[in-house]
Amino acid sequence: MTESVSNRIRAAYGVGDYAICLYWSGVSLYLLYFYTDIVGISPFAAGLIYGLGIMWDAFTDPFMGFLAERTRSRMGSYRPYIHYGSIPLALSFILLLWVPPFEGTFLIIFLLVVNLIHRTCFTIVSVPYSSLTARITDDSDERTILTSSRMLSAALGTFSISALGFPVVLYFGGGQESLGFIYLGILSGLIAICILKITVYVVEERKFRTKKEELPTFSEVAKSVSRNYPFWIVFSAIIILISTFLMFNNNLIYFTKYALELHEYQGQILGTLNGATLFAVPFWAYVALKIGKKNTWLVAMITLFIGFFIFYYYPIKDLNTLLYILAFIGFGNGATGVLFWSMLPDTIEYGEWKSGIRTESSLYGFMTFAQKGAIAIAVFILGIALTNIGFEPNQEQSEDTLKALKDLMSIIPLVGVCISFVLLYFYPIDKTLHEKLVRDIESRQVSNV
Repeated sequence: MTESVSNRIRAAYGVGDYAICLYWSGVSLYLLYFYTDIVGISPFAAGLIYGLGIMWDAFTDPFMGFLAERTRSRMGSYRPYIHYGSIPLALSFILLLWVPPFEGTFLIIFLLVVNLIHRTCFTIVSVPYSSLTARITDDSDERTILTSSRMLSAALGTFSISALGFPVVLYFGGGQESLGFIYLGILSGLIAICILKITVYVVEERKFRTKKEELPTFSEVAKSVSRNYPFWIVFSAIIILISTFLMFNNNLIYFTKYALELHEYQGQILGTLNGATLFAVPFWAYVALKIGKKNTWLVAMITLFIGFFIFYYYPIKDLNTLLYILAFIGFGNGATGVLFWSMLPDTIEYGEWKSGIRTESSLYGFMTFAQKGAIAIAVFILGIALTNIGFEPNQEQSEDTLKALKDLMSIIPLVGVCISFVLLYFYPIDKTLHEKLVRDIESRQVSNV
Protein backbone atom coordinates (compact mmCIF):
# COMPACT_ATOMS: atom_id res chain seq x y z
CA MET A 1 0.00 0.00 0.00
CA THR A 2 3.05 2.28 0.18
CA GLU A 3 3.25 4.85 -2.59
CA SER A 4 6.44 6.80 -1.99
CA VAL A 5 6.73 10.45 -2.95
CA SER A 6 10.22 11.89 -3.39
CA ASN A 7 11.54 14.50 -0.99
CA ARG A 8 12.02 16.82 -3.96
CA ILE A 9 8.30 16.77 -4.78
CA ARG A 10 7.34 17.01 -1.11
CA ALA A 11 9.46 20.13 -0.73
CA ALA A 12 8.38 21.69 -4.03
CA TYR A 13 4.70 21.16 -3.30
CA GLY A 14 4.97 22.22 0.32
CA VAL A 15 6.84 25.44 -0.38
CA GLY A 16 3.93 26.65 -2.51
CA ASP A 17 1.88 27.21 0.62
CA TYR A 18 4.50 29.68 1.82
CA ALA A 19 3.40 31.90 -1.06
CA ILE A 20 -0.29 31.19 -0.52
CA CYS A 21 -0.02 32.13 3.15
CA LEU A 22 1.75 35.40 2.44
CA TYR A 23 -1.56 36.43 0.90
CA TRP A 24 -4.00 34.55 3.13
CA SER A 25 -2.33 35.47 6.42
CA GLY A 26 -1.48 38.95 5.20
CA VAL A 27 -5.18 39.60 4.65
CA SER A 28 -6.24 37.78 7.81
CA LEU A 29 -3.82 39.65 10.05
CA TYR A 30 -3.76 43.14 8.59
CA LEU A 31 -6.72 43.96 6.35
CA LEU A 32 -9.22 44.83 9.07
CA TYR A 33 -6.58 46.97 10.83
CA PHE A 34 -5.60 48.52 7.48
CA TYR A 35 -9.20 49.51 6.78
CA THR A 36 -9.91 50.98 10.22
CA ASP A 37 -6.61 52.52 11.36
CA ILE A 38 -4.95 53.37 8.01
CA VAL A 39 -7.76 54.03 5.51
CA GLY A 40 -9.94 55.36 8.33
CA ILE A 41 -13.31 53.72 7.72
CA SER A 42 -15.57 52.44 10.50
CA PRO A 43 -15.26 48.90 11.93
CA PHE A 44 -18.72 48.13 10.54
CA ALA A 45 -17.76 49.21 6.99
CA ALA A 46 -14.42 47.39 7.28
CA GLY A 47 -16.09 44.18 8.41
CA LEU A 48 -18.68 44.47 5.63
CA ILE A 49 -16.07 44.91 2.87
CA TYR A 50 -13.84 42.19 4.26
CA GLY A 51 -16.80 39.84 4.71
CA LEU A 52 -18.23 40.44 1.23
CA GLY A 53 -14.81 39.76 -0.28
CA ILE A 54 -14.51 36.43 1.51
CA MET A 55 -18.13 35.56 0.65
CA TRP A 56 -17.41 36.22 -3.03
CA ASP A 57 -14.40 33.97 -2.70
CA ALA A 58 -16.65 31.30 -1.19
CA PHE A 59 -19.03 31.34 -4.15
CA THR A 60 -16.27 31.26 -6.78
CA ASP A 61 -14.28 28.42 -5.17
CA PRO A 62 -16.62 25.53 -6.13
CA PHE A 63 -16.80 26.72 -9.73
CA MET A 64 -13.02 27.07 -9.84
CA GLY A 65 -12.70 23.52 -8.56
CA PHE A 66 -15.23 22.26 -11.09
CA LEU A 67 -13.37 24.03 -13.91
CA ALA A 68 -9.88 22.93 -12.84
CA GLU A 69 -10.92 19.29 -12.51
CA ARG A 70 -12.01 19.35 -16.16
CA THR A 71 -8.91 21.07 -17.49
CA ARG A 72 -6.59 18.96 -19.63
CA SER A 73 -3.16 20.28 -20.64
CA ARG A 74 0.47 19.21 -20.86
CA MET A 75 0.95 20.76 -17.40
CA GLY A 76 -1.98 18.82 -15.98
CA SER A 77 -5.27 20.02 -14.56
CA TYR A 78 -4.15 22.29 -11.75
CA ARG A 79 -0.67 23.67 -12.43
CA PRO A 80 -1.66 25.93 -15.37
CA TYR A 81 -3.82 28.03 -13.05
CA ILE A 82 -1.01 28.39 -10.53
CA HIS A 83 1.42 29.32 -13.31
CA TYR A 84 -0.67 31.93 -15.09
CA GLY A 85 -2.49 33.23 -12.01
CA SER A 86 0.53 34.07 -9.85
CA ILE A 87 1.30 37.50 -11.38
CA PRO A 88 -2.29 38.86 -11.36
CA LEU A 89 -2.58 37.66 -7.76
CA ALA A 90 0.55 39.60 -6.76
CA LEU A 91 -0.66 42.78 -8.47
CA SER A 92 -4.08 42.55 -6.85
CA PHE A 93 -2.47 42.19 -3.40
CA ILE A 94 -0.49 45.40 -3.90
CA LEU A 95 -3.64 47.21 -4.98
CA LEU A 96 -5.47 45.84 -1.95
CA LEU A 97 -2.95 47.55 0.38
CA TRP A 98 -3.11 50.94 -1.38
CA VAL A 99 -4.97 53.86 0.22
CA PRO A 100 -6.99 55.43 -2.61
CA PRO A 101 -7.51 59.23 -2.74
CA PHE A 102 -11.29 58.93 -2.44
CA GLU A 103 -13.86 59.64 0.23
CA GLY A 104 -17.36 58.65 1.23
CA THR A 105 -19.39 56.18 -0.79
CA PHE A 106 -16.95 56.08 -3.70
CA LEU A 107 -14.16 55.07 -1.31
CA ILE A 108 -16.23 52.18 0.05
CA ILE A 109 -17.16 51.01 -3.46
CA PHE A 110 -13.54 51.18 -4.63
CA LEU A 111 -12.29 49.19 -1.64
CA LEU A 112 -14.97 46.56 -2.20
CA VAL A 113 -14.22 46.17 -5.92
CA VAL A 114 -10.49 45.82 -5.27
CA ASN A 115 -11.23 43.26 -2.57
CA LEU A 116 -13.37 41.23 -4.99
CA ILE A 117 -10.63 41.35 -7.64
CA HIS A 118 -8.04 40.10 -5.17
CA ARG A 119 -10.27 37.32 -3.88
CA THR A 120 -10.94 36.16 -7.47
CA CYS A 121 -7.22 36.05 -8.24
CA PHE A 122 -6.61 34.18 -4.99
CA THR A 123 -9.26 31.58 -5.88
CA ILE A 124 -7.72 30.97 -9.31
CA VAL A 125 -4.42 30.00 -7.66
CA SER A 126 -5.34 28.56 -4.26
CA VAL A 127 -8.06 26.04 -5.19
CA PRO A 128 -5.94 24.24 -7.83
CA TYR A 129 -2.96 24.32 -5.46
CA SER A 130 -4.90 22.69 -2.62
CA SER A 131 -6.31 20.08 -4.99
CA LEU A 132 -2.82 18.88 -5.95
CA THR A 133 -2.52 16.81 -2.76
CA ALA A 134 -5.00 14.18 -3.93
CA ARG A 135 -3.47 14.17 -7.43
CA ILE A 136 0.06 13.47 -6.15
CA THR A 137 -0.67 10.36 -4.05
CA ASP A 138 -3.43 8.08 -2.68
CA ASP A 139 -1.43 6.81 0.30
CA SER A 140 -2.77 8.16 3.62
CA ASP A 141 0.61 8.29 5.40
CA GLU A 142 2.24 9.92 2.37
CA ARG A 143 -0.50 12.53 2.43
CA THR A 144 0.29 13.22 6.07
CA ILE A 145 3.96 13.71 5.20
CA LEU A 146 3.11 15.74 2.09
CA THR A 147 0.67 17.89 4.03
CA SER A 148 3.19 18.30 6.84
CA SER A 149 5.63 19.75 4.31
CA ARG A 150 2.90 22.05 3.09
CA MET A 151 1.80 23.11 6.57
CA LEU A 152 5.39 23.70 7.64
CA SER A 153 5.79 26.07 4.70
CA ALA A 154 2.39 27.63 5.42
CA ALA A 155 3.37 28.21 9.04
CA LEU A 156 6.68 29.69 7.89
CA GLY A 157 4.83 31.97 5.47
CA THR A 158 2.45 33.07 8.20
CA PHE A 159 5.38 33.56 10.59
CA SER A 160 7.21 35.67 7.98
CA ILE A 161 4.29 37.97 7.23
CA SER A 162 3.40 38.28 10.91
CA ALA A 163 6.90 38.77 12.35
CA LEU A 164 8.18 40.98 9.52
CA GLY A 165 4.96 42.68 8.41
CA PHE A 166 4.96 45.61 10.81
CA PRO A 167 8.77 45.99 10.77
CA VAL A 168 8.58 46.29 6.96
CA VAL A 169 5.66 48.72 7.18
CA LEU A 170 7.37 50.90 9.79
CA TYR A 171 10.81 50.78 8.16
CA PHE A 172 9.82 51.51 4.55
CA GLY A 173 6.97 53.78 5.57
CA GLY A 174 9.26 56.03 7.58
CA GLY A 175 6.47 56.77 10.03
CA GLN A 176 3.81 56.71 7.29
CA GLU A 177 2.15 53.31 7.61
CA SER A 178 0.08 53.71 4.44
CA LEU A 179 3.27 53.84 2.35
CA GLY A 180 4.77 50.96 4.30
CA PHE A 181 1.83 48.71 3.46
CA ILE A 182 2.46 49.23 -0.26
CA TYR A 183 6.04 48.05 0.18
CA LEU A 184 4.74 45.05 2.14
CA GLY A 185 2.47 44.18 -0.81
CA ILE A 186 5.29 44.52 -3.36
CA LEU A 187 7.78 42.40 -1.42
CA SER A 188 5.19 39.72 -0.66
CA GLY A 189 4.05 39.56 -4.28
CA LEU A 190 7.54 39.20 -5.74
CA ILE A 191 8.47 36.45 -3.29
CA ALA A 192 5.19 34.60 -3.90
CA ILE A 193 5.61 34.65 -7.70
CA CYS A 194 9.08 33.09 -7.49
CA ILE A 195 8.00 30.39 -5.04
CA LEU A 196 4.88 29.36 -6.96
CA LYS A 197 7.02 28.84 -10.07
CA ILE A 198 9.00 26.21 -8.13
CA THR A 199 5.80 24.30 -7.39
CA VAL A 200 4.66 24.50 -11.00
CA TYR A 201 7.90 23.25 -12.54
CA VAL A 202 8.85 20.52 -10.04
CA VAL A 203 5.57 18.89 -8.97
CA GLU A 204 4.15 16.28 -11.33
CA GLU A 205 0.47 15.42 -11.55
CA ARG A 206 -0.43 11.75 -12.00
CA LYS A 207 -2.16 10.66 -15.17
CA PHE A 208 -5.85 11.40 -15.35
CA ARG A 209 -7.98 8.59 -13.96
CA THR A 210 -10.99 9.52 -16.03
CA LYS A 211 -11.55 11.14 -19.36
CA LYS A 212 -12.94 14.64 -19.37
CA GLU A 213 -16.27 13.50 -20.85
CA GLU A 214 -16.59 10.80 -18.16
CA LEU A 215 -16.38 13.24 -15.27
CA PRO A 216 -19.58 13.62 -13.22
CA THR A 217 -21.92 16.55 -13.67
CA PHE A 218 -22.08 19.32 -11.08
CA SER A 219 -25.31 17.91 -9.62
CA GLU A 220 -23.74 14.43 -9.33
CA VAL A 221 -20.75 15.92 -7.55
CA ALA A 222 -23.01 17.83 -5.15
CA LYS A 223 -24.99 14.64 -4.44
CA SER A 224 -21.80 12.69 -3.77
CA VAL A 225 -20.44 15.32 -1.40
CA SER A 226 -23.75 15.54 0.47
CA ARG A 227 -23.53 11.81 1.33
CA ASN A 228 -19.90 11.92 2.43
CA TYR A 229 -20.40 12.19 6.20
CA PRO A 230 -16.70 11.94 7.21
CA PHE A 231 -16.14 14.99 5.01
CA TRP A 232 -18.91 16.85 6.82
CA ILE A 233 -17.41 16.00 10.21
CA VAL A 234 -13.97 17.32 9.23
CA PHE A 235 -15.55 20.24 7.43
CA SER A 236 -17.77 21.28 10.36
CA ALA A 237 -14.95 20.97 12.88
CA ILE A 238 -12.53 23.16 10.95
CA ILE A 239 -15.19 25.69 9.94
CA ILE A 240 -16.20 26.26 13.54
CA LEU A 241 -12.60 26.36 14.73
CA ILE A 242 -11.44 28.81 12.04
CA SER A 243 -14.39 31.18 12.36
CA THR A 244 -14.12 31.34 16.15
CA PHE A 245 -10.30 31.53 16.17
CA LEU A 246 -10.70 34.52 13.86
CA MET A 247 -12.14 36.46 16.82
CA PHE A 248 -8.80 35.99 18.55
CA ASN A 249 -6.50 36.47 15.59
CA ASN A 250 -8.08 39.59 14.11
CA ASN A 251 -8.41 41.34 17.46
CA LEU A 252 -4.87 40.64 18.65
CA ILE A 253 -3.44 43.75 16.96
CA TYR A 254 -6.17 45.90 18.52
CA PHE A 255 -5.67 44.34 21.97
CA THR A 256 -1.92 44.82 21.77
CA LYS A 257 -2.19 48.41 20.58
CA TYR A 258 -4.98 49.72 22.80
CA ALA A 259 -5.11 47.49 25.89
CA LEU A 260 -1.38 46.89 26.41
CA GLU A 261 0.09 49.87 24.51
CA LEU A 262 2.68 47.64 22.85
CA HIS A 263 2.12 48.61 19.22
CA GLU A 264 5.85 48.89 18.53
CA TYR A 265 6.20 45.19 19.44
CA GLN A 266 3.57 43.93 16.97
CA GLY A 267 6.14 42.04 14.93
CA GLN A 268 7.47 40.22 17.98
CA ILE A 269 3.97 39.48 19.28
CA LEU A 270 2.53 38.16 16.02
CA GLY A 271 5.81 36.40 15.30
CA THR A 272 5.69 34.56 18.63
CA LEU A 273 2.14 33.31 18.02
CA ASN A 274 2.83 32.11 14.51
CA GLY A 275 6.42 31.08 15.21
CA ALA A 276 5.16 28.64 17.83
CA THR A 277 2.74 27.27 15.23
CA LEU A 278 5.62 26.85 12.80
CA PHE A 279 7.80 24.91 15.23
CA ALA A 280 4.85 22.77 16.36
CA VAL A 281 4.01 21.46 12.88
CA PRO A 282 6.68 18.67 12.78
CA PHE A 283 5.73 17.62 16.31
CA TRP A 284 2.03 17.25 15.52
CA ALA A 285 2.80 15.48 12.23
CA TYR A 286 4.93 12.95 14.11
CA VAL A 287 2.21 12.44 16.71
CA ALA A 288 -0.39 11.92 13.94
CA LEU A 289 1.73 9.18 12.38
CA LYS A 290 2.04 7.47 15.78
CA ILE A 291 -1.46 7.73 17.29
CA GLY A 292 -3.60 8.64 14.27
CA LYS A 293 -5.08 11.87 12.96
CA LYS A 294 -8.29 11.75 14.99
CA ASN A 295 -6.57 11.18 18.36
CA THR A 296 -4.03 13.89 17.59
CA TRP A 297 -6.84 16.33 16.83
CA LEU A 298 -8.47 15.62 20.20
CA VAL A 299 -5.18 16.20 22.04
CA ALA A 300 -4.63 19.46 20.14
CA MET A 301 -8.10 20.73 21.05
CA ILE A 302 -7.39 20.11 24.74
CA THR A 303 -4.17 22.12 24.34
CA LEU A 304 -6.01 25.01 22.70
CA PHE A 305 -8.71 24.96 25.36
CA ILE A 306 -6.10 25.36 28.07
CA GLY A 307 -4.41 28.20 26.16
CA PHE A 308 -7.57 30.25 25.63
CA PHE A 309 -8.69 29.54 29.20
CA ILE A 310 -5.42 31.01 30.55
CA PHE A 311 -5.68 34.01 28.19
CA TYR A 312 -9.16 34.76 29.47
CA TYR A 313 -8.57 34.43 33.20
CA TYR A 314 -4.94 35.46 33.65
CA PRO A 315 -4.36 39.23 34.07
CA ILE A 316 -2.02 40.15 31.20
CA LYS A 317 -0.07 43.30 32.08
CA ASP A 318 3.29 42.99 30.31
CA LEU A 319 4.89 41.80 27.09
CA ASN A 320 6.54 38.65 28.45
CA THR A 321 3.33 37.29 29.95
CA LEU A 322 1.54 37.84 26.64
CA LEU A 323 4.31 36.12 24.68
CA TYR A 324 4.28 33.01 26.89
CA ILE A 325 0.51 32.60 26.50
CA LEU A 326 0.62 33.25 22.75
CA ALA A 327 3.38 30.68 22.33
CA PHE A 328 1.22 28.06 24.05
CA ILE A 329 -1.81 28.87 21.90
CA GLY A 330 0.32 28.89 18.75
CA PHE A 331 1.74 25.48 19.66
CA GLY A 332 -1.76 23.98 19.93
CA ASN A 333 -2.85 25.64 16.71
CA GLY A 334 0.03 24.01 14.83
CA ALA A 335 -1.94 20.75 14.67
CA THR A 336 -5.05 22.06 12.94
CA GLY A 337 -3.59 22.75 9.50
CA VAL A 338 -1.59 19.52 9.32
CA LEU A 339 -4.51 17.37 10.38
CA PHE A 340 -7.26 19.06 8.41
CA TRP A 341 -5.43 19.13 5.07
CA SER A 342 -4.31 15.50 5.46
CA MET A 343 -7.74 14.26 6.61
CA LEU A 344 -9.61 16.02 3.81
CA PRO A 345 -8.01 13.98 0.97
CA ASP A 346 -8.87 10.78 2.87
CA THR A 347 -12.53 11.72 2.67
CA ILE A 348 -12.18 11.85 -1.13
CA GLU A 349 -11.60 8.07 -1.19
CA TYR A 350 -14.49 7.55 1.19
CA GLY A 351 -16.77 9.50 -1.14
CA GLU A 352 -15.50 7.57 -4.17
CA TRP A 353 -15.96 4.26 -2.33
CA LYS A 354 -19.47 5.25 -1.26
CA SER A 355 -20.81 6.73 -4.50
CA GLY A 356 -18.40 5.67 -7.25
CA ILE A 357 -17.73 9.34 -7.98
CA ARG A 358 -14.28 10.85 -7.36
CA THR A 359 -14.45 14.54 -6.52
CA GLU A 360 -11.00 15.99 -5.92
CA SER A 361 -11.02 19.64 -6.88
CA SER A 362 -14.80 19.89 -6.61
CA LEU A 363 -14.71 18.66 -3.01
CA TYR A 364 -12.00 21.20 -2.21
CA GLY A 365 -14.16 23.82 -3.85
CA PHE A 366 -17.19 22.88 -1.75
CA MET A 367 -14.99 22.89 1.33
CA THR A 368 -13.57 26.33 0.74
CA PHE A 369 -17.02 27.63 -0.23
CA ALA A 370 -18.41 26.93 3.22
CA GLN A 371 -15.13 27.71 4.97
CA LYS A 372 -14.89 31.17 3.51
CA GLY A 373 -18.62 31.74 3.85
CA ALA A 374 -18.28 31.09 7.58
CA ILE A 375 -15.27 33.40 7.78
CA ALA A 376 -17.18 36.10 5.92
CA ILE A 377 -20.06 35.90 8.37
CA ALA A 378 -17.64 35.86 11.32
CA VAL A 379 -15.80 38.96 10.05
CA PHE A 380 -19.09 40.77 9.47
CA ILE A 381 -20.19 39.88 13.01
CA LEU A 382 -16.81 41.04 14.31
CA GLY A 383 -17.26 44.43 12.64
CA ILE A 384 -20.67 44.80 14.28
CA ALA A 385 -19.30 43.60 17.62
CA LEU A 386 -16.43 46.11 17.58
CA THR A 387 -18.90 48.88 16.85
CA ASN A 388 -21.28 47.75 19.61
CA ILE A 389 -18.56 47.60 22.27
CA GLY A 390 -17.63 51.20 21.47
CA PHE A 391 -14.36 50.64 19.62
CA GLU A 392 -13.06 53.78 17.88
CA PRO A 393 -9.93 53.55 15.70
CA ASN A 394 -6.93 55.64 16.78
CA GLN A 395 -8.71 56.76 19.96
CA GLU A 396 -8.21 55.86 23.62
CA GLN A 397 -10.57 52.99 24.45
CA SER A 398 -12.67 52.77 27.62
CA GLU A 399 -12.14 50.03 30.22
CA ASP A 400 -15.48 48.48 29.27
CA THR A 401 -14.43 48.37 25.60
CA LEU A 402 -11.11 46.72 26.42
CA LYS A 403 -12.78 44.14 28.67
CA ALA A 404 -15.34 43.33 25.97
CA LEU A 405 -12.50 43.04 23.45
CA LYS A 406 -10.77 40.40 25.59
CA ASP A 407 -14.07 38.55 26.02
CA LEU A 408 -14.46 38.38 22.23
CA MET A 409 -10.92 37.05 21.89
CA SER A 410 -11.26 34.20 24.37
CA ILE A 411 -14.82 33.06 25.13
CA ILE A 412 -15.85 32.54 21.50
CA PRO A 413 -12.71 30.52 20.60
CA LEU A 414 -13.21 28.41 23.75
CA VAL A 415 -16.68 27.45 22.57
CA GLY A 416 -15.36 26.66 19.08
CA VAL A 417 -12.64 24.38 20.45
CA CYS A 418 -15.17 22.41 22.51
CA ILE A 419 -17.51 21.91 19.55
CA SER A 420 -14.62 20.86 17.30
CA PHE A 421 -13.52 18.29 19.88
CA VAL A 422 -16.98 16.72 20.03
CA LEU A 423 -17.35 16.56 16.25
CA LEU A 424 -13.99 14.86 15.61
CA TYR A 425 -14.74 12.30 18.30
CA PHE A 426 -17.13 10.71 15.77
CA TYR A 427 -14.72 10.79 12.79
CA PRO A 428 -14.59 7.20 11.41
CA ILE A 429 -11.56 7.03 9.08
CA ASP A 430 -8.31 5.63 10.43
CA LYS A 431 -5.32 4.22 8.56
CA THR A 432 -6.74 0.68 8.40
CA LEU A 433 -10.11 1.78 7.04
CA HIS A 434 -8.52 4.11 4.51
CA GLU A 435 -6.30 1.32 3.16
CA LYS A 436 -9.40 -0.85 2.77
CA LEU A 437 -11.19 1.92 0.89
CA VAL A 438 -8.30 2.31 -1.55
CA ARG A 439 -8.09 -1.47 -2.12
CA ASP A 440 -11.82 -1.69 -2.82
CA ILE A 441 -11.65 1.22 -5.26
CA GLU A 442 -8.69 -0.35 -7.11
CA SER A 443 -10.51 -3.70 -7.26
CA ARG A 444 -13.53 -2.05 -8.86
CA GLN A 445 -11.34 -0.35 -11.45
CA VAL A 446 -9.64 -3.66 -12.34
CA SER A 447 -12.98 -5.48 -12.64
CA ASN A 448 -14.34 -2.72 -14.92
CA VAL A 449 -11.41 -2.94 -17.34
